[in-house]
Amino acid sequence: MPDWPYLSLRAALHARDGVRDWHRVTLADAQAWWGCSDRTAKRQLARLHASGRLVYTPGRGRGNTSRVAFAGALEGELAVLTAGLAAAGAAADLARLSRLGFPRAWVLTDAVRGTFGLGVGPAGTDRLRTVVTRPLTSLDPLTVNSAAEAHLLTQVLDPLLLFDPVVGTLRPHLAHHWGTPDGGRRWVFHLRKGVQFHHGRTLDAQDVLFTLERVRRGAPWYLGGVLDVQAPTPFTVQITLDGPDLFFPRRLAHEQALILPRDVPFDERRPVGTGAFRWHALDGGFRLEAFDAHFAGRPLIDEVEVFLVPELRGDAPPTLNVTGADQDPVERWVPENSVHFLIWNAHRPAARSAALRAAVVELHDIRAFWRESGRAERLLPATSFLPRRSLDRPPRGHSLERAQALLEGAAYAGPPLRVWVLDLPGARQEADWLAARAARLGLPMQVVPAPLDALPDAGDDVDLAFMGEIAGWDEHLSFWSALKQPELLFRRLLPADVLRDVDALLDGYRVAPDAAALEALMTRVEAMLLGGHHLHLTHHRVKRRAVHPLIRDVHPDAYGRIDFKRLWLGDARA
Repeated sequence: MPDWPYLSLRAALHARDGVRDWHRVTLADAQAWWGCSDRTAKRQLARLHASGRLVYTPGRGRGNTSRVAFAGALEGELAVLTAGLAAAGAAADLARLSRLGFPRAWVLTDAVRGTFGLGVGPAGTDRLRTVVTRPLTSLDPLTVNSAAEAHLLTQVLDPLLLFDPVVGTLRPHLAHHWGTPDGGRRWVFHLRKGVQFHHGRTLDAQDVLFTLERVRRGAPWYLGGVLDVQAPTPFTVQITLDGPDLFFPRRLAHEQALILPRDVPFDERRPVGTGAFRWHALDGGFRLEAFDAHFAGRPLIDEVEVFLVPELRGDAPPTLNVTGADQDPVERWVPENSVHFLIWNAHRPAARSAALRAAVVELHDIRAFWRESGRAERLLPATSFLPRRSLDRPPRGHSLERAQALLEGAAYAGPPLRVWVLDLPGARQEADWLAARAARLGLPMQVVPAPLDALPDAGDDVDLAFMGEIAGWDEHLSFWSALKQPELLFRRLLPADVLRDVDALLDGYRVAPDAAALEALMTRVEAMLLGGHHLHLTHHRVKRRAVHPLIRDVHPDAYGRIDFKRLWLGDARA
């Protein structure tokens, strides 16, 4: 078993001093690194000294700092430890070890990567072990705004309806039938009987009322227009709106409307629902256990273990391995159903200059960045929020000459434009490239790196922000939600008059009769957002995905998500 106090001490000293024969250490240091009392720190140092893991020499006299020397070379010790943990399949310990801050290459080796994947546990349990390489954001349906977190929630919680992206229509789920008797102002949903929650109680209409009321209080933007929600019978829900809304049922198939039990306080650390998997906490992650009583059928796999670890290898593609199998995975390039963009903070003085905004658009030529930076990934320039629409439109041209003329017209004499960007290598590289290009034309920019879980706000000291937005299964609902959700950048940073015009167009969703009408509305909204250069769409990310040939009937989507419920491991001979 790993000696965690020893390992955390080695990690802290290596991070501070690098490779040395001995290290200076104080009891205050040890207390801080171990999170313990002075007495406990002394006992731990004495224990490690007595066991031969280190040599501890207490300081004698005032001003003489204690010293610690280690018996073995750190890299060699970690190689032996990680190999042993990998051989034992100790995924939780490997994940914990990876978070201590040792050099990544010394911990996350090829042998360690083989610990994760699809395999059979000691008791014959079919199990997938996988990793998440960033901190999780919100796991509350009210505020979830990440594709990965939304996908996890839908494994544990169920909505009333499901949207089928293949045919572009809704299909039954917790509600087996639904309809409107008056053309869209009143909607009636009929619930399945005998649907069980994970804690044993049966779903009824009061749980739906509780959930919708929770959404109305916590995310009023999402259920705007709802006047009344009633339960005429224990398995019937009636919703009255302020006017006809043909798009309303689509909102009840999204993550914000996942149904929760009324008698269990919601806890992001262990969400409880009616979904195909129960959620259990793990050291350094969580386990999704197949729910035998799921109304739509038990998952084929028994459990999925997810561990939080630092990013494995930069932007390397995630691979779904098969434990113990020697066949190579099959790779393919997939455009992510998302868009990257540059957005102005309309609340800053610099954003008021239309010429300056247009100049930055001319400067940011994504094809020039790809070419000059030698990016290996494939490039799909964005002319729309969705890659399928960008593929039908030629990328816009950019001109440094036009940029120079616009800058002269803008006559900007303010401080350097502060450019907010997530502290990721690829994103930083793009922001630095833009700043260098602008500087050559006399426009100063300062790149401001931000933590991965941060978002800029209107009052922040930033003029521009690099960001991305991911669409869910229902592209039109995702577009609507992105522009309506107050936690996202569009609502935070766009000018108030632009948002009013966008809202007026999006109100057309209520009466749109079909997908063609929704597409036309999207085109008009995009033209409004891009026409004033408050927003500049740059590119759609194209990712390389790999799936092992023994993994049957499941293919990762553009975000790397897989349908856990259908996942199973085939036989190489079949």
